[in-house]
Amino acid sequence: MEAHLSPVETRISAINPQYREGRAILCPDCGGNQWIVGRVVAECARCETPLPLAASQHRGWMGGRS
Repeated sequence: MEAHLSPVETRISAINPQYREGRAILCPDCGGNQWIVGRVVAECARCETPLPLAASQHRGWMGGRS
């Protein structure tokens, strides 16, 4: 299953690259497409470039308790 991005999503991801689960994303440094996904970042399996997880921005533990 290939994800198709709208022009707006493409511009946003080019400015602020993030790993999004279920979407094909290439590493901005080496062009690799295999990722090791952790709790906060996904690392390129080829060159170890980290990308923040898009979902992690909404987790309460990152910003404190509310």
